[in-house]
Amino acid sequence: RDSLWALDILVECGFKWDSSIFPVHHDKYGIPGSPSTPYTLKTDKGATLQEFPLTTARLFGMPVPAAGGGYFRQFPYPLFRHLFAQASGFGVRPQIFYLHPWEVDPGQPRFNNASWLSRFRHYTNLDKCEERLERLLQDFRFGTVSDSFAACPTDQPVVSTRQMLALA
Repeated sequence: RDSLWALDILVECGFKWDSSIFPVHHDKYGIPGSPSTPYTLKTDKGATLQEFPLTTARLFGMPVPAAGGGYFRQFPYPLFRHLFAQASGFGVRPQIFYLHPWEVDPGQPRFNNASWLSRFRHYTNLDKCEERLERLLQDFRFGTVSDSFAACPTDQPVVSTRQMLALA
């Protein structure tokens, strides 16, 4: 929500698609209420990007992250697998999965001067991440974002950054 201005820079640099808008509430990121399926994003300068939102599922009626990263490490694997499967319509709709390279490095240096919450978010289950990733690759079929966009309906809604700010 605080960096929607950067979308115009992505277009200027030749990017055709983006996957940075997370339709969830979080203290550091997210735009609750934004679309959870691919759409065309119109920037303040009138440029367009294809937006493929990070994966969310519903748990007790609320949108919850199911795209990877810390959620992949912190949720028990069976729960994450269920959420990811639910979000994809059990294999019907393409979804985004991401992982930071440092998340498969349990031996990385520890910064003990960070807050408890930051340490929890950053270091929890690093030692399990590689094994979970191997399981995920066995449990689901993966492809490229280009292939995923090709599988999406062509009548995607158009959403402006102004509309996004109204949601934030």
